Amino acid sequence: MSPRLLLPCSVFISLASIVSGCGDSARETYPVSGLVRFPDGSVLRDGSVEFELIGRKPPVTATGMIGPDGTFTLGTFAVGDGAIPGKHRVAVISNYSIGTGAERPGLIPETKLDQRFSGFGTSGITLDVAPDDNQLIIEVE
Repeated sequence: MSPRLLLPCSVFISLASIVSGCGDSARETYPVSGLVRFPDGSVLRDGSVEFELIGRKPPVTATGMIGPDGTFTLGTFAVGDGAIPGKHRVAVISNYSIGTGAERPGLIPETKLDQRFSGFGTSGITLDVAPDDNQLIIEVE
């Protein structure tokens, strides 16, 4: 190969590896699962948990549904693939209120979760995701 073609080829190969994600630690996730519980030890039995990586623009979030046993597993790019390591703001969402409830009296249970937990800025919860298998407990009121 001529020296004139060598430089463009090496630039192309470098760009191709960056674009393909080769060595892209910004997309590397680690398993995150856990439990959402109240101070009395009872668990939140439905809803979702959302983690937002602090300091990342645009924001990167990981989400997991809360099961009937209070457990969740996070996914960032695919269901259950985990979260990117680092410090995360956490929101827990469990809203039953659809309409006023007057149209279906007794059919829509009131949420037991304080509404402040439904926002990253108001929940007051930050958790670290380590480059490891993460088992976390989220305490809510």
